[in-house]
Amino acid sequence: MLRLTAAFFGMVLLAACGDPLSDFDRVGDLDIPQTGSSAQALPDQAEIDREGFFGTSATRGDAPQAAAPAPRRGLGGLLGLFGGGSNSVPAGDGPDAREVAFGTVLPHGEIARVCAAKGKPLGQLVEAARARGFALHDSAPGATGARTFYITGFSDGCPRQLTAGAAMLSDASSYESYRFGPAAGTLPRAATDAAYDRVKSGVCRVGAAAPCGRKIGKLDASTFFVTAYTGRPGDGRWSEYLIHDGAVMAAALKSAN
Repeated sequence: MLRLTAAFFGMVLLAACGDPLSDFDRVGDLDIPQTGSSAQALPDQAEIDREGFFGTSATRGDAPQAAAPAPRRGLGGLLGLFGGGSNSVPAGDGPDAREVAFGTVLPHGEIARVCAAKGKPLGQLVEAARARGFALHDSAPGATGARTFYITGFSDGCPRQLTAGAAMLSDASSYESYRFGPAAGTLPRAATDAAYDRVKSGVCRVGAAAPCGRKIGKLDASTFFVTAYTGRPGDGRWSEYLIHDGAVMAAALKSAN
């Protein structure tokens, strides 16, 4: 059962001994100003290639655009049409629409499908989500620098991967305890928060400014966040991903600065 209220929301400190996150600032420990906090949508790959992540439209708040997959030609494309010749599955239009080869290292802040990872060792299980079947895996447990983390449990069988120095899962209850707590006014808002409000409205029948209430257990069973820290202590930036009903609904870069 997922029990990570402390890590992301700062309600309780993790034990220092053996804590893989002890070298990183937590969201709850950051000195977040009352104004000026920022949260940006993620840039697309072309913009990253051209300008580098922190010189892209993410700093201007532009929405991410998923690149359309190139059409496959020749015999390989024909085999793919009938389900042969590839581990790929049709992509959606979410933040994880891009598919990468197994072993690819993504820039921090991106998430992608890695269908070629099916059946391959993904490292150590970090934790399982309360949402049935989902789990987070660390490809290099014990490392302190940025490395690949995998999220498994999607219906297409393709793990999702992201890059972080530390990553964790948070259920809807944990998120709401901080979102609607005393520090709510100081927190940056982003596409992940707006997407959660839409999900919450549909499940709980409440407005954006209200917590879910008595139906929170239903949200916990279908909805969770992945928080990924850069791996640079004191950086003050982290990326966040919202997963609901087996789909990556939104991704965002958040900052305490």
